[in-house]
Amino acid sequence: MLRLLLNYICIKVSNKLKRGTCRRTGRNFSGKICVFHRGGGNKRTYRYVDFYRRCGLYGAICEQQLDPNRSAHVGLILYDNGLFAYIILSDGVALGLKIFSGLSNLNKNAYIKGSSLLLSTMSLFTVINSVEIFPFYGASIARAAGTGAILISKEKDIVTLKLRSGWLVKVSVNSVASIGYVSNMLHNVKIIGSAGKNRVLGKRPVVRGVAMNPCDHPHGGGNGKTSPPAAPRTPWGKITKWTHTKKKKRDKLNRRLFKKLR
Repeated sequence: MLRLLLNYICIKVSNKLKRGTCRRTGRNFSGKICVFHRGGGNKRTYRYVDFYRRCGLYGAICEQQLDPNRSAHVGLILYDNGLFAYIILSDGVALGLKIFSGLSNLNKNAYIKGSSLLLSTMSLFTVINSVEIFPFYGASIARAAGTGAILISKEKDIVTLKLRSGWLVKVSVNSVASIGYVSNMLHNVKIIGSAGKNRVLGKRPVVRGVAMNPCDHPHGGGNGKTSPPAAPRTPWGKITKWTHTKKKKRDKLNRRLFKKLR
């Protein structure tokens, strides 16, 4: 009876934490297509996810859901004070597990997968996800499925993280992060399998530039098959290969090889 009551409450509360969305399908304010290959697809419900997690309370995971707007799984958590919230789940967090969300805690039981704590309280070489760049900024690093960052050094006010891409990022020690990798680890090996599945996801077919007319693409035109261009270009005429898209030189020099520690 208690389980049925809890399920009823979770359904009612989760509906309050959702809203409908309106798709732009790659169009700007004037209705012109600026991003190709988008359109159609099933309707999506947006879930209000808590990216801050600074309430300082323990909470139990009540539900695990597939969010169509992100690759990671989200969980409905019930805190000790009766507050419900959606959070991004870490890998290995099961239903009913009690995790901590807050600034700091002297209890050693709080340092488990899924708990959210200050970076200053974590030990070196801890795998973390959902990291804030600045305090009270909200989680913005390592939120995709199967991703994570490694805490490799601590200074007075700065913590250095190593990302899966090999980049070194420095964030504040007063930022909040969750422990562990993000859930849904096998997302990158999932096979689509059919064109209809892509249409359900909102992805339209891709047409080669050489198959278009000259007015539609720089590669288009000509009689029959033509030779490839000297430099491949985007539909808007910009070179699309061999050129850097990031302008900051210092960020290019920070790239390092990433060693998987799983």
